[in-house]
Amino acid sequence: MTYGFLVIRNDSILYEKYFGEVDSSAIFPSFSVAKSFVGTLAQIAHQEGKIKSLNDPVTQYLPWLSKSDQAWSNITVQNVLDMRTGVKSDETYNSPFSDVIQLGFTRNVMATLKKVKIASDSKAFVYKSVNTQLLGAIVEAATGEKLASYLQQKLWLPMGMESDAAWQTDAHGTARAFCCLNATLKDFAKLGRLYLNNGNWNGKQILSENWVQTILNADTMRVYQGYKNHWWSSRNIKRFSDSLQATQFIAAQKERWYLGQGVRNGKVFFSAYNNLPAVFAQGMLGQFVYINPGKNLIIVRMGHNWKHKDFYAQRFIENLAGMISNKKPLK
Repeated sequence: MTYGFLVIRNDSILYEKYFGEVDSSAIFPSFSVAKSFVGTLAQIAHQEGKIKSLNDPVTQYLPWLSKSDQAWSNITVQNVLDMRTGVKSDETYNSPFSDVIQLGFTRNVMATLKKVKIASDSKAFVYKSVNTQLLGAIVEAATGEKLASYLQQKLWLPMGMESDAAWQTDAHGTARAFCCLNATLKDFAKLGRLYLNNGNWNGKQILSENWVQTILNADTMRVYQGYKNHWWSSRNIKRFSDSLQATQFIAAQKERWYLGQGVRNGKVFFSAYNNLPAVFAQGMLGQFVYINPGKNLIIVRMGHNWKHKDFYAQRFIENLAGMISNKKPLK
């Protein structure tokens, strides 16, 4: 069910609707939308010189990781940002025994992090939530601040967020960085506005423009398999049973499509995809902060699951964006 849906273009609200027994003051759980906030905080810490280089090994900030696995010394902060660490962790959401679910319920997050190991020396992209938890720990170690406090100082207050947020913590006060930031619909939209304006907030450059442009660049996103610095690329995907069908489809297209390969339920499939000029933060049950720079557009959806016979949530949002004119209003 959708509880809140917001569409903003050119800083004007085109549509704002709340469903059920909620209104504009409601604090919504965002699940993995929180990851994009953590990625943003990591870049701010880097800009401030607290993370000296994104190419630093993570053990420079979390030396205790070497006690779990010496291979962590070969993993950089940038690898963590791009989820290219080879970390051993089960990202299964429907089992109470999976690593990601245990991370969400453990009373001691740091004790869990101190046991994580590297499963592969491959730097291929593999989405694992524990990477964000590690990134949050890096930010805290580098800044000497709790994650929620750093968020308040660097984003919440400077951007004039309208409501208090809540970040779920464990029994020791450690934020569950990978999942559990809760805020209002409009305050989530403000993160989108920050990126839409190339990191500038009402004249103050909070984020490096180069950082933002790296995320918004469709060709960069293609190279990084649609995931960069804790943001997803919006893209069209068509799946095929063999590579020949996929390559024939790609050859027939006028736009730039690319060949991909994956495994689902033990079966190999091939895909053709093209990256769209938009990015989004995404949560497990269909939470979205969608940013389309070409249309100066932000779409935010918060809710619990998404059921529609024709569209899944991402495709619905992308189709909606396609229907909205990119023409600027007459002055």
